Amino acid sequence: MFTVKEMNVINLQDSYTLFYGILGGHVIERLGLKGESALREGVRRFGRDRGTKRREAQLAANYKINMKNLFSVGSDLPSDPRFGRDRLALIPQERISHTLACPMADVWRAHNLRAVGRLYCEEFHPACYSAYAYGYTRVNLGRTLTQDGDEYCSFNIILRPEHLPENLRPVCFEEYDPHYTGPSASLPKAEAKSGFGSLCIRIYHYIFEVLLERFGEEGRAVAAGGLEKAAEDAVRRLKEQGEAMQSPVNRDFVEANMPLRLSPDSDPLWSGYDTHGALDLMKKHFYAPVTEALGL
Repeated sequence: MFTVKEMNVINLQDSYTLFYGILGGHVIERLGLKGESALREGVRRFGRDRGTKRREAQLAANYKINMKNLFSVGSDLPSDPRFGRDRLALIPQERISHTLACPMADVWRAHNLRAVGRLYCEEFHPACYSAYAYGYTRVNLGRTLTQDGDEYCSFNIILRPEHLPENLRPVCFEEYDPHYTGPSASLPKAEAKSGFGSLCIRIYHYIFEVLLERFGEEGRAVAAGGLEKAAEDAVRRLKEQGEAMQSPVNRDFVEANMPLRLSPDSDPLWSGYDTHGALDLMKKHFYAPVTEALGL
């Protein structure tokens, strides 16, 4: 059995997983291979954003930019208790691991979104880890639980000093920085609501951005349709979650179990991501349907 706090993390994780999956699935359904290409580029931009922000936070606290710190310092999300991993190596130059259980893969499979999930795995991880280390990370994702026949995800992520220009070696590895004194501060623990809320906003922003660049107003309409489908799913799941947790689906419950805040205008997470009318589109096609259907 999970605690209430763990259930909130699980609900937020699943909400983000399906928000991306339903939005991405609608893009491909409406635009075919061109839509898939746009979705892949949106996920890559999202990955680069997330990796860059992780690097910036670590640099501000005087951490070295390497594989050990990438996967052990200052995560932007809390741990989902359903993940199962076999960590084979975690050192500054490499992280080798197998993911044995992945709730994201399970959710995508259960909702016939496995192909959209596989696309996420193929594009997000290389983009994120490479951006974190200035483009010099080598990522081998040999197996994924979103691929038919694969029983685990296989990660082999490498950053070698010999691949780096001379000026970046002391930024990444202590042995090249004889005057290094260690981190100047610890990074705060990830908060579930803001963490998953930020992911929803950022991945939507980048998918919407690419749709506008490539398809203009048709892309805007496709994004609107995807948001409406995501809103329908959010309402359904919130009602199911409330029943399972024996809780009324009121404003407090929704705020605790849906990543996106019900008052987006006062949400600082939108700063820098409300371009080309992105927030207004989400208000009309996601926020309004959710609050109306739940009577909030």
